[in-house]
Amino acid sequence: MNRIKRITRHIFLLLTVATIAACNKGDDINEIFIGHQWQLTYIDDGGNRRWPGYDKKYSLQFTQSGFTANTPGGGIIKGSWQADGKTHEFRCTNIHSSGIASNDTIGNLMLKHLKEAVKYDGDTHYLKIIKDKNQQMQFR
Repeated sequence: MNRIKRITRHIFLLLTVATIAACNKGDDINEIFIGHQWQLTYIDDGGNRRWPGYDKKYSLQFTQSGFTANTPGGGIIKGSWQADGKTHEFRCTNIHSSGIASNDTIGNLMLKHLKEAVKYDGDTHYLKIIKDKNQQMQFR
């Protein structure tokens, strides 16, 4: 009987340690950001959700050294980025854009959101770049 109790305690202890270790683990930033070509699903600009449409592809791709976003009209946004896997803080810096038409509302909003981003949410299946509670972009 004592042996069964000791085995049960050891199993419980191992499961407890494994659970604590899993809870303290932050996101794997490289796994989430790098190696994907993210396609824009929508931009929420203060409660006004805008969809790019099926024939218009807005994309975002990250590398170790930076990011590149492309608009369907040939616009490009480039810059540097950093993210914290524990706090989900996210920042873009050194942003340069070219070729975004003044009437490309989504492209201009994408530029604005990247410049003012403060957080991210997501995993390898979806990514949200968050400016504030009502202003965010979602990619798949």
